[in-house]
Amino acid sequence: MKSVEKQASSGRYSTFGLISAWVVIVLAIVLWTSKSVFLEMAQDSSEISESDPESNSIPDGLLISVQDELIGQIAFGVFSLTGDPNSVLQATPIQSIGPAGEISYAILLGSISGPEEGLAALSKITQTEQPLFELLLPAAKAALQAAVDGTPVDASTSAILEERLGWFGRLATDLPDSAAMAAMSESSQTSMMLLIAFLSVFAIGGLIGGAVLLVMLVFSLLGRLPNRIRPVGAHGIYAETFAIWLLLFFVLQISVGLLMPADGPMLLSSIGIFFLSLAALAWPVVRGIPFAQVRQDIGLHGGGGIREIPFGILTWMMAVPLLAVGALVTLGLSVLIESLTGQAPTPSHPAQQAAVGAGAWKIIQLYVLACVAAPIVEETMFRGVFLTHLRGAMSRWATPIAITLSALISSVIFAAIHPQGFVFIPPLAGLAIGFCIARELRGSLIAPMIAHGFSNALVMTINVVLFAG
Repeated sequence: MKSVEKQASSGRYSTFGLISAWVVIVLAIVLWTSKSVFLEMAQDSSEISESDPESNSIPDGLLISVQDELIGQIAFGVFSLTGDPNSVLQATPIQSIGPAGEISYAILLGSISGPEEGLAALSKITQTEQPLFELLLPAAKAALQAAVDGTPVDASTSAILEERLGWFGRLATDLPDSAAMAAMSESSQTSMMLLIAFLSVFAIGGLIGGAVLLVMLVFSLLGRLPNRIRPVGAHGIYAETFAIWLLLFFVLQISVGLLMPADGPMLLSSIGIFFLSLAALAWPVVRGIPFAQVRQDIGLHGGGGIREIPFGILTWMMAVPLLAVGALVTLGLSVLIESLTGQAPTPSHPAQQAAVGAGAWKIIQLYVLACVAAPIVEETMFRGVFLTHLRGAMSRWATPIAITLSALISSVIFAAIHPQGFVFIPPLAGLAIGFCIARELRGSLIAPMIAHGFSNALVMTINVVLFAG
């Protein structure tokens, strides 16, 4: 009788498992992509409904997105730093989102160029019979008029504006209060300085990373670049493992979403889902591969020890130029979509939304989720399990072609199942390609994990600084 390991590496059983795995992988990609597209369509439908004069309903809750708030904060921050009233022009895109955007822009204009200018902008708004205008326009006018008169904004007006317009509503409420506006201006200056520092870190890191990538390209052409991924014969088992992980992760997420109440510990549950999904790594062992061999195959080992830490930071630097290339592709796609539909797509991520108004305990959970759980699990499955399968499947191809295609395929799939939306796949895929390069060079997953965690930590920090309570 053949052993399970021999059956796993030869014959119909292995072929059937490989084909089944790829069917599941493709279906999972379609499912996750469709989920993102559906959410985008729902959001677009909501915005169309908001701007439709025939609509008699008013959406619940906040009417301004995190991205629109960020645009407003940047414009106000630039004005606070420079005193240039033209900084308000940076926020003109928010006028296109409907009544909430038009009124928010007028409030921002009033805070930068004076409340009279804001009132003038409000007076130019047409189609005021829309329900949202009927709700928000009187409140915005009352707040700006209070700033002109030097009187406080009444509590009911403040409540409407802050509940519906978020940061813009708080700005309108603070306009008559010089002390509150001074505090808001100081806060905006601090946020802008931190944002500049954040962008500077990316710029400096990207320049260093770009130079390293060029040196690596030369060494690669000279055949002097080490390659520490060795294609495995039973690569189909790792395709099966990756497919099982996708299914398990999806089922766990759906189950928690259905069973947990809205006020339940969602972030803690998400952290648990990430680590619990690693149970999929039991599959290669079931199929006859010792776990020690599995760890070696997928790079789940210490590599060069403490040296992997600086390599991890260097990995992030190398990934930044690739992210920038992806961002240029996304910019082109966004311009094309805006020219065809009249609306530019905006990125969205649940972690970013969760940072809005977050307290200390929630922030800690967000950091653990984004900077520990996601890097460990995603690197294990994408740069570990899945990349091992792809490199094994292409073992007969020329090594440069195999490395390039494996990195590209795994990175695009990695980006596709994230919730930012289809248009924003290229930047995330570029980042992931950088992580693939580190796996090829180091063999170990430690450097990609550190790079992934460092990248998420930077992004999470700026979100917390700008949006947390």
